Parts: sequence; structure tokens; C-alpha cells
Amino acid sequence: MSKSLLVTRSNHDEATKYLYYWSTLVIKAAKQKLFAVYDLAGKKANKKNFDSYLKSKKPAILFLNGHGNATTVTGQGLEPLLETGKKSAVSGTIIYARSCDAGIILGKTLIKDGVKAFIGYNQKFILGYDSEKRTRPLTDSMAKLFLAPSNLVVTALIKGQTARKAQDRSRQAMLKNYRKMTAATASYRKRYVARWLWSNYKSQVLYGDAAATFKD
Repeated sequence: MSKSLLVTRSNHDEATKYLYYWSTLVIKAAKQKLFAVYDLAGKKANKKNFDSYLKSKKPAILFLNGHGNATTVTGQGLEPLLETGKKSAVSGTIIYARSCDAGIILGKTLIKDGVKAFIGYNQKFILGYDSEKRTRPLTDSMAKLFLAPSNLVVTALIKGQTARKAQDRSRQAMLKNYRKMTAATASYRKRYVARWLWSNYKSQVLYGDAAATFKD
């Protein structure tokens, strides 16, 4: 596999807008590591482009941001990009799906289809945010508590760390934030939404080869 990253980041509602902007930090980090980055942003995050880049560029890592369910991860306008039972050129890749529920069925199916490792969630991926920062997602300190740890999955992978290490780094960061959010000195709002971060912590799953890296 080449030193390359394929990112899908739809932007058609409030939740995907946050993922869209927070993914830019991963893209920047990947370019600093001299990765070739294929960025399917907004309307470019469609099935036609996704399949085309998979076949022609053969990216080592897939970073998928969008709505999903137990069998599907979607792109712009909820167009399915990966679906259980529908073949896609994902064999040999490492996938991180920042998407609800994809770890229930889809992730396991993708391993059978030749994906080296899959990291995702077997429940809803929940995002807390500050409604006053909706137009400036990257300045939202509440959202940072949720999205900075999830970004660590891919930033660890692009450093050549294993899927297990990437999973662990993300979960450790979530746990650290959870402890801050539940401290007696934390605001009521942070203590209230801490349960959502705890849900993400518990539901983040890893399937496939835990020792997989993009270098394999």
C-alpha cells in the first residue's frame, strides 16, 4: 500500500459540518507526514468518486466521516459509500469510520472483504458541542473534548502506529477528558454531556489485525 490517506467528509447538516472541519486537522497532519491525501469534501463525498479513488489510488488508510447505521456509512446527502453485501475495493486498507453504528455489522463484514483493520463504533457516535460556536466549529472547546480524541485514531495511524495503538491512544484521550468533565470543578453542562463521551469510549471497537499498520 502507498503512503496515502483517503478522507470522506460530507457537509450537509450540523453534525457533519463539525466532522468536516475537525477532519482538516488530520489532513494537515497527514500532509506534514508527506502522505498523499485524497480529500472527498462536501459534494465530492459521493459513491462515484469514492469508488474511483479506491481503485485508482489504492489508499492505505480510509478516514470516513458521515452518518451511518449498522450496515452502511454514507457521504454527502446520505448517499451510501460502503454497504454490507456490496463489494468495494477496500481490501488491504485500514479503515476508521467516524460514523454511528457501523461497528455493529459493517465493520465485521469489511474484515471478511479483506480490510486489514477496522475501527468504528457499535453504538451511536455522539457529539457534544456549544450551540454558540456552530458557525466556528474549530473554536468549540466542548466539541474538542469529543473530536480531538477521535482524530487521534488517524494521526496515530499516519505515524505508522498499529491499529491497536491508534485505538488505545484515542480511548485514553477520551478517558482523560471524561475525568475532567466529571470533576467537581467542571461545569454542569460538561458533567451532563460526559455520559455521551463515555458512550463513545465504550462503543469504539477494533476488528481485524490489531498489529496492522499502513506500512504492511
